[in-house]
Amino acid sequence: MRRARLATAAGAVVLATTMAGCGGGDDVGPKPSLPSETPALFNPCDGLDAAQVTTAVGSTTPLTESAGRPTSPECRFFPPKGSGQPAVTVNYTLFSGTLQEYFARMGAANADVTTPRVTGADDARLVVSAEKDQLYVTGFVQTGTLFQVINVVDPRPYDRAQAQQGTVDIMGALVKHARTTAGSGLDAPTPSSPAPSSSPS
Repeated sequence: MRRARLATAAGAVVLATTMAGCGGGDDVGPKPSLPSETPALFNPCDGLDAAQVTTAVGSTTPLTESAGRPTSPECRFFPPKGSGQPAVTVNYTLFSGTLQEYFARMGAANADVTTPRVTGADDARLVVSAEKDQLYVTGFVQTGTLFQVINVVDPRPYDRAQAQQGTVDIMGALVKHARTTAGSGLDAPTPSSPAPSSSPS
């Protein structure tokens, strides 16, 4: 299952040029400092917390959040090493097409695909692949031009229903946060939005 990569805003590079005056004895002022790397546009972890995600996926041990840095964000929730509990990652990208077009590019061979109803989302997909040793659940959710992808990996013995519903619950939290995040069209609806609900179909 391919995964969307976390998109970040490009860093700005400014070239500063200092020119001396015509007089030969004039001192040149201090060189201006270059700006730091531009912070990323968005981080899905801003709309989630570790306790919320731990409960959603049914982990018996608390998951730890890793949100990266402002200029190099990530959104991961991972269990203690060797605990056998689920791990969660969230990525996003901006895309001007539909979720169906975006989803077709990702691929979902040998997996069960459903269309959950997520409150506030323009569209959503849930992909479930039960392998010999672990369960993979991936949620795709669209709000305007923002496409967020949630990956849950749960080792055996796993609770498939819990993992699926938990992924939908996380999708709902991400959509709620996106709808209240101003700028760059993240909260802009697309022309046709499904009726709000929050249960998988």
